[in-house]
Amino acid sequence: MVNCYSLNSVGPTVEITSGPRRFIAVYLTSAIATMSYWFCKAPAIGASGAIFGLVGSVAVFVTRHRGMIGGGREELQHIAQVIVLNMVVGLMSKGIDNWGHFGGLIGGVATSWLLGPAWKYKSMSIDGRRVFVDRPPISYLTNRRK
Repeated sequence: MVNCYSLNSVGPTVEITSGPRRFIAVYLTSAIATMSYWFCKAPAIGASGAIFGLVGSVAVFVTRHRGMIGGGREELQHIAQVIVLNMVVGLMSKGIDNWGHFGGLIGGVATSWLLGPAWKYKSMSIDGRRVFVDRPPISYLTNRRK
């Protein structure tokens, strides 16, 4: 039930800011990026690690777009509190794989950093609105000039 609630809370935010394809990429990468393979006696892949990855994705988005969204300090503090609280609950409870959570978080952060979105101010339109372009870091690695 907690995973369902968490996915319903953070999932729409990631999908709206990133789009459905990036959402799927972050979710799946986070689900399989679990570190419990190396550090846990009973390794697991689950929704909770993927949800931690989505939380990491929101953190990357807020950090990358601080200037556009008005600082983002409160949002980042809230994200950090959620992560710490969930890790503490995981440490105090048997059967919760914190290594899976941590690996999912790292997977979500890495995927979001590479895939974006990464909006940059491009120009001003004729009617006075700002025009932005989405240039995630991976686009610089994959676009070759001919």
